[in-house]
Amino acid sequence: MLTDQRASNRIAIIDVGSNSVRLVIFDGMTRAPAPIFNEKVMCGLGRDPEDTGKLNPEGVELAVVAMQRFATLLRAMKVTHVDVLATAAVRAASNGQEFCDRILRETGLTVTVIDGLEEARLSALGIISGDPRATGIMGDIGGGSLELVLLDQGEIKKRISVPLGAMRLHAVFGSDRARLTAEINRHLDSVDWLSDAKGQQLFAVGGAWRSIAKLYIAQEDYPISVVHNLAMPCGETQELTHIISQQSRISLEKVGGVSKRRVDSLPHASLVMNMLLARMKPREVVFSGHGLREGWMYEALPENLRQRDPLLDACLSFAEDGERFRQHGEELFRWCAPIFSDLPENLERLRLAACIIGDIGWNEHPDYRAIQSYHRILRHPYLDLNHHDRVFLAYAIGSRYTGNFKGDASSDRILDEDTRMIGRMFGHVIRLGHTLSGGAEGILSKTALKIEDNKMVLEFDKSIATLYGEVVEQRMNKLAKLMNRDSEIRVP
Repeated sequence: MLTDQRASNRIAIIDVGSNSVRLVIFDGMTRAPAPIFNEKVMCGLGRDPEDTGKLNPEGVELAVVAMQRFATLLRAMKVTHVDVLATAAVRAASNGQEFCDRILRETGLTVTVIDGLEEARLSALGIISGDPRATGIMGDIGGGSLELVLLDQGEIKKRISVPLGAMRLHAVFGSDRARLTAEINRHLDSVDWLSDAKGQQLFAVGGAWRSIAKLYIAQEDYPISVVHNLAMPCGETQELTHIISQQSRISLEKVGGVSKRRVDSLPHASLVMNMLLARMKPREVVFSGHGLREGWMYEALPENLRQRDPLLDACLSFAEDGERFRQHGEELFRWCAPIFSDLPENLERLRLAACIIGDIGWNEHPDYRAIQSYHRILRHPYLDLNHHDRVFLAYAIGSRYTGNFKGDASSDRILDEDTRMIGRMFGHVIRLGHTLSGGAEGILSKTALKIEDNKMVLEFDKSIATLYGEVVEQRMNKLAKLMNRDSEIRVP
């Protein structure tokens, strides 16, 4: 049964957007929050084809029903910390306050309407929450507006909100490409700092832009279906968005992979991105699953938690939830450090992450531990890693569970042979460490793993000499061979 204490730690955010209303519940205030509940209802509040200046009446009814359901679920789940944030559609509508009053009256939930600049700031914080040194431009396209933020090493420098939401553009301009292009140009002309991010990254936020990434994944037979942190070269993205911007609804429906609710406005969202890229000239586009909700959570964290590494905190959560000996990872990381000298900072971080989650497959069937652990990491939706590093980490853990891990199409396509070799080394040393210690804390510190001349040496303290055995020797020999070294074990 859920304890009152655990329930009281839960935090809910309801995002009332122009296109959808979404409830996300997080199981506590952590550096790497993972949703325990996530539900979206496509209401279309901002769909206003007759240009009345009001919320779509049908959308209002759908939103009220959705909010009533959400309120009932929140009470059942005993969630007391609930924030309801409304963006472009509600703030722009003449009956926006009337809608908020009705929601309060019928559900008991208070709606906070945030302005465009605040929406831009929170969405940028969502990017920063996953990449504390993010540099480039964050673009968050919704149904009613587009928020742009200039980022420099995780700091917000400039921000703006313009009415270039995909749903609005479709409702007002339809398929009139000349007028649509003129409207986009008019608003982008007002942003004189887009070229300041030349050669950097565009962080693409919002469901319409994530649909572009989903189309790319489907069309290119890309081996990872997780959109979060998918990076595409600028030229390739420009070509794809140009093609999508010219497609009809019928053509896009034939492609598949795009929500029917987004098909009509996807060409408009694609044209906005295409024209933005032409002005900005970034190195690549990074599609992000983070945004306003994650930014809201990040800002609410105490300063000491904001300073923590989101990847390592996510890995520690893995260890706490599913491993037998969750304190063993950092000891293992220190123990094998002498044989991995002069690694780049990013690989050191991934080595620590691998050590922390090096036991996640312990309760799988032995025949499937490697591939199940590999897929668990590869497909996890909330790891803040680019796709290269995600595959590398998965490959290292797969190698931890079998001596000759093959990987799959993802590792074949995304990792080169030298990188796979490093992943194998990480996996084999984790395997040796767990074999030697059984995963129990305090044993590895009584041994030493090091390089002497051309030998890999494992020394035992006299107090634990009885832990030496045939399996330890076999795995030590395999690791040494992998690193082109002779092997020597010294037992008192």
